[in-house]
Amino acid sequence: MPQIHIGKLKGGYAVYWYENNGGKRNRRRFRLKATNKQDAWPEGLRIYESVMILQGNKLTFGDAWERYQNDLDGRRTSEQMKGIWKTVGPFFEKFDPLQIDDNLVKKYVNIRKKDFFKKHGREIGPGTLFHEVNMIQSTLNYAWKKKLISEEPYKLAKPSRPAPVDRWLKEDEIQRLLSASVQTPHLHVAIVLMLSTAGRVGAVLELTWDRIDFQNRTIDLRVEETGPRKKRAFVPMNEGTYKLLSAWKPMCDSEFVVEYKSGGVNSISNAFRKATIRAKLKNVTPHVLRHTAAVHMVASGSSMERVSQYLGHSSVSVTEKIYARFAPEHLKEESEAVDFLRDEHDFLQTDFDVPRNDE
Repeated sequence: MPQIHIGKLKGGYAVYWYENNGGKRNRRRFRLKATNKQDAWPEGLRIYESVMILQGNKLTFGDAWERYQNDLDGRRTSEQMKGIWKTVGPFFEKFDPLQIDDNLVKKYVNIRKKDFFKKHGREIGPGTLFHEVNMIQSTLNYAWKKKLISEEPYKLAKPSRPAPVDRWLKEDEIQRLLSASVQTPHLHVAIVLMLSTAGRVGAVLELTWDRIDFQNRTIDLRVEETGPRKKRAFVPMNEGTYKLLSAWKPMCDSEFVVEYKSGGVNSISNAFRKATIRAKLKNVTPHVLRHTAAVHMVASGSSMERVSQYLGHSSVSVTEKIYARFAPEHLKEESEAVDFLRDEHDFLQTDFDVPRNDE
């Protein structure tokens, strides 16, 4: 995949990249009209693609991937794409996007399985394969949407996705995790926020102080929508979270609520894993905390409509599908409708003669 760079040139911006020509590495550079780096990226990409067309080079999957990743710059998905490209790139980079179909993906999956087993001595997780193929499909869809390719791409058959683990924390487990995370302050703050807002880890790590309203005691997880994103919520701040954040804010130097070494945090995976080990908890990921918050709200008797709003779900039906079974009154009326013994009180009070085995 070509590495396109944006740099400064005589007080303005320029796009440049390197090409191999007869064994020599030559730099191509073009001055841009853009006055800021945000506008320089799309202009630079347009120039690069124009040059490639003039040279008779077709857009490759690698080109489409880079364009998509650059458009997602600043989001967690962009960072995830960097990691996935280490395995996807060497196989797919030079292909025309319209050449990628199920047969090609099947070859990739088989090679990926063999390489992973050889390196780690165990089978690769189905979730990893699903995520990689899904990202390939997303890139192809992006290329079609942006008219980078002339035809609609092939709809790929994705590897089976593992069933989600129905894991949520009980009260004593929550307290153990909170105690185990105190020694890592930024992690402790993140855990409290995920539990008290039912927010996804990405939303919590992106949360900035300007969206914490101490006077009205609210937390706004929402951000400006510039593309496909999961819905986020605007929620009240409970007393415990209010006290924690009030004490934490004076110790922070950046705009981010979850702060480490005077800056934001891209991931808490490693610190979270270590905390779960100290707390002696198994099968617990950051997302389990969102599930935990929802289960406790529903089990306490909160209505599905209110829980749905708290979670930022697109509709109440989504909430009901996942959490209705945790509600104490769930299906009570239906259960009573099939209680055919409700009028048999006298019968049930009868002493029965239980026959012996020899009768």
